[in-house]
Amino acid sequence: MKCFNCGCSLSEKSFCTGCGIDVSLYKKIMHISNRYYNDGLDKANVRDLSGAVVSLRQSLKFNKNHIEARNLLGLVYFEMGDVVAALSEWVISKNFRPNKNIADDYINAVQENAARLESINQAARKYNKVLEYCNQGSLDLAVIQLKKVLSLNPNMLRGRQLLALLYMQSEEWEKAKRELLKCQKIDANNTTTLRYLKETKKMQEEETGNAPAQKKKKPESENAIVYQSGNETIIQPLNAKEPVVGSTVLNLLIGLVIGLAVCWFLILPARIQAVRMSYQEELKSVGDTSDAKTATITDLEQRVDALTDENKGLKEQINSFTGSNGAIEASDSLMKAAMSFMEDSSDEEAIGELLAQVDAEYLEGEASEAYKQLYNKLMEAVGPSIAEKYYSEGTLAVNQNDYTKAVENLEKAWYFDKTSSQTLYQLAQAYRMAEDTEKALEAYKQVVELFPGTEGARKAKDYLEEQQ
Repeated sequence: MKCFNCGCSLSEKSFCTGCGIDVSLYKKIMHISNRYYNDGLDKANVRDLSGAVVSLRQSLKFNKNHIEARNLLGLVYFEMGDVVAALSEWVISKNFRPNKNIADDYINAVQENAARLESINQAARKYNKVLEYCNQGSLDLAVIQLKKVLSLNPNMLRGRQLLALLYMQSEEWEKAKRELLKCQKIDANNTTTLRYLKETKKMQEEETGNAPAQKKKKPESENAIVYQSGNETIIQPLNAKEPVVGSTVLNLLIGLVIGLAVCWFLILPARIQAVRMSYQEELKSVGDTSDAKTATITDLEQRVDALTDENKGLKEQINSFTGSNGAIEASDSLMKAAMSFMEDSSDEEAIGELLAQVDAEYLEGEASEAYKQLYNKLMEAVGPSIAEKYYSEGTLAVNQNDYTKAVENLEKAWYFDKTSSQTLYQLAQAYRMAEDTEKALEAYKQVVELFPGTEGARKAKDYLEEQQ
């Protein structure tokens, strides 16, 4: 037991050894709370659930932080079919002790089973409908609906007690007794159940006691003449008449007609009505299920529409921030290149990699003049030396017949320095030797257009004429 003032463990003393406060009354209250908890636990073990509820509530009155009592109270409510009250107690227990609390398992067990949770919710809605029927006086509908409730939540004690009460109202004592016995299996000493059961047994005894007593059968000796004839005893009924064959056949026919009439007018309509009621119950059940599924589908469709609208708004917001061509990414690469140049201008390779990440379409289209000027300045500062490095590596790869690597390096050299006709011509040659004819033709045309009068332009023109 911990001190309520400082949290120190209490000893057998009447004061706290940590802070010195008087804890005698506090100990007494905690002991009373534990005593009520033990009493509730004992009653729950013998299925005296209503008695367990009273004891556990008393325990929580003295100590609202008694986690074990609150969790047990939730279990008792759940066993009685009152799932909402059970979840309320477990949620309160979870708030008092967020970690290492078995209430987590109880809550997850209910919430993770979606079918079970939906069944509980549907049972609660139908039970409210039953109460409406009872208030309106529609007891037959209330009985039908209440049977559906109990099929969804068999341990709902209040529902079974109400069904027994409706049977008692319609004087169906045997059905009421069966429901009350089921209630006793759930909660052995519930006072409401015992009171209803006592009233039911009393009415059954009264009906049995008021039944007309059967007349005692007279001895055979009073209704017949008995005499001895040799070794045989002869019994002759008094006022006995010889049977007449015609009257016997007539009686048989009359009995047959009466039996057919009873079947036609009494038994057959009752069977038809029973089948009709069964179909109506199935139809209502299908209707309720269809309504629940329709509501679920509608809810999901609304959620999909809401998420679609939200996604569209977020995309528009992102486009407003970044632009359709990714202005933020392009600006970020250029800023990093500028920072790298300012910190260490000799690291031209790293600066070149950052400049290569700048979006060319954005640079040519939406970029501001200041942005273009900064890009051009950086390219003028590091472009030629980087282009020379890649040009050397590209020509070396051509000599080594590694045309793929040659194309890769010469493309980078041309990207960083677009003033070298030799670089563009070598790139066209690398394309041709790598058997990429389409790109080679395009590169030769650029040599002719961009650098007329040069040796490379003359050779490129000759090659283009050969291809035509």
